[in-house]
Amino acid sequence: MITRSRIFVSLAWLLGTIIGIGVLGLSATMALSGCSRSAKLNIINRSTVELTNVVATGSGFTQSIGSIPVGEQRNVSVSPSSESGLQLEFDAKGKHFESVPQGYFEGGSNTKVTATVLPDFSFTMNTK
Repeated sequence: MITRSRIFVSLAWLLGTIIGIGVLGLSATMALSGCSRSAKLNIINRSTVELTNVVATGSGFTQSIGSIPVGEQRNVSVSPSSESGLQLEFDAKGKHFESVPQGYFEGGSNTKVTATVLPDFSFTMNTK
């Protein structure tokens, strides 16, 4: 026989479970949103030709950029998994160029990385 006390106990358990799941989900959402590892990457083409098939790579990310015409720039968001250098690869003047990783940055909402491709197809990197 189901008594009122059993109904109240069952309802209290169900309500506690629903509230617990909601609090856990809210906590996880807050923790993840506060721990963004993304960084803003700006690639500037200061060479004398268009760069094609541009790809930026670092610790835990590979980001395809596409093409960057002479004198222009592209902005993307990257998410390094830890401390990272930056490696660029691209095609220009019928050749494929691939740099060694250089620089140092970590992800974070205020991290800004600027990579400038120079006329000799090397690049410099600045982090703020």
